[in-house]
Amino acid sequence: NNNSVKLYAKLPGWFKIATPIGAYNPDWAVLIEVDGKDKLYFVLETKGDTMFDTLRPTEEAKIKCGKKHFEALGNKVAFEGIDSFNDFIEQEVVI
Repeated sequence: NNNSVKLYAKLPGWFKIATPIGAYNPDWAVLIEVDGKDKLYFVLETKGDTMFDTLRPTEEAKIKCGKKHFEALGNKVAFEGIDSFNDFIEQEVVI
């Protein structure tokens, strides 16, 4: 339990972002409060490996395309190697 988390949802399989190399399907949506402001994250990867450079080349390319997609929409998107949801929260929210 963390009071900063307002929404934590597994995204359905139909939620896809078209990329030049195939559809990208983010795993989670997380809405957290940071410094009194809501921050929405669409991409919280759980691909079984926290090291970006050990992902399959196709998966790595899709993640890069997904990041570019959200950057084009004006959203700040970061891919961080995390071991758990708690690590993510600790990175994003000063506890």
